[in-house]
Amino acid sequence: MTVDTVDRPETAARDVEPLPAPAERGRLTIADRVVEKVAARAVAEVDRATGAPRTVLGQTVGRATEDTPARTSAHVDGDIVTVTVSMSVAWPAPVGEVTAQVRRRVVQRIGELVGLHVAEVDIDVPTLLTRHKPVPRVR
Repeated sequence: MTVDTVDRPETAARDVEPLPAPAERGRLTIADRVVEKVAARAVAEVDRATGAPRTVLGQTVGRATEDTPARTSAHVDGDIVTVTVSMSVAWPAPVGEVTAQVRRRVVQRIGELVGLHVAEVDIDVPTLLTRHKPVPRVR
């Protein structure tokens, strides 16, 4: 009778060399665009915060809605990040309170999901989001 031998986990683990320390294995680079997407999603998670309308040559193009994503930009330098957010706040919410919530949420989510330290979050609120449609101007 023939008996097949099976590698047991305890013997296999002894035969494998341990991994070197993480810093010696390689390097992980997180692109600015990844942080920008995480920041935009973090803004969307805050009540009464939404995106800002696009501008071309200083003129507003279109209109922000509740579904418009916030415009974000980020700069990653090592493990330090600076973030800029352009967003709208739903009227009549207090702008200072909403932006403080957004700032906290952006810092929290980037830390949780990307593992980077946020040094600064600059927030621009060019418009307030209202429920009524604007009256077209006569030209």
